[in-house]
Amino acid sequence: YGCIGLGSCVAACPFEAIKVNDGVAFVDYDLCRACGMCVSACPQNLIELVPFDSRYWVSCRSKDRGPVVRSHCQVGCIGCSLCVKACPNDAITLVDNVAHIDYSLCTNCGACAAKCPRKIILGGFGPDGKPGNAARGEAAQ
Repeated sequence: YGCIGLGSCVAACPFEAIKVNDGVAFVDYDLCRACGMCVSACPQNLIELVPFDSRYWVSCRSKDRGPVVRSHCQVGCIGCSLCVKACPNDAITLVDNVAHIDYSLCTNCGACAAKCPRKIILGGFGPDGKPGNAARGEAAQ
């Protein structure tokens, strides 16, 4: 369920906002216009449009169950539901064994990220007000 580095998203982006580095796609937020062309082009269905002002996002797209994820990935979602239980706004659900944030309900409180034992719910902004964690670039705008 990871990026296979084919560059389909790069070719689809009319704004040249996506680059592939070391086999992983990264988004340049200054160039991205959230048109969704990359979402449609991704052969692995990894890219999700995330509202730009969202502070948290899920960095895993594996649909495997916990034991399989544990055996193949040190940072994959294991579907433990701790984030779901921690969210005071019911903004997180498990979909196909992976956490999913409903951004219309999320208040950016960070309870989900604090509770995630695998640290796959990432967040934060840099001093320039842009997403500060490079991992966000692999799957979201």
